[in-house]
Amino acid sequence: MTLQTTLQLGTETSTLLCTQDGHVVLQQELQLGTTSLARQWMRHTPPTPLDIEHAIEVTEDVLMPLAVKLARTEQLQLSGSGAALISQGVGAAPDAVLIWSLEEVEDQFNRIAMVSQGRPIGHEALPTAPEFYAAMVIVRECLHHLRFSGVLVLS
Repeated sequence: MTLQTTLQLGTETSTLLCTQDGHVVLQQELQLGTTSLARQWMRHTPPTPLDIEHAIEVTEDVLMPLAVKLARTEQLQLSGSGAALISQGVGAAPDAVLIWSLEEVEDQFNRIAMVSQGRPIGHEALPTAPEFYAAMVIVRECLHHLRFSGVLVLS
């Protein structure tokens, strides 16, 4: 039995797709996207801790109902424009596939948190686009609340 979970992270909405042996077992549209979340909550460049906290709360509200519906897989596959934002934001080659553990996502998120608390953005080599920060919030919260141990970023 092969289970696969993919988050197609879009700009205004996203789709969570779970397949088992090639058959769709869950397809859920999420009212959550990189641009919509950034427009609503990432009001500063870089975002403030309060901006990030509000974005986390909104993301959790969308994701928590899925926790009981979702078939467990170890790794979340991330695709769509949000995956491309993350790949570009961390300086990956255009066709690169990133494989991050939960700990590596947390490390990246901690860098974002330090910048939000005043560390110069240049020290962390992070992009200034609020959509990048929104994408990272969404990915981090997916891993935590939907209990994935890592993410495969397909740009």
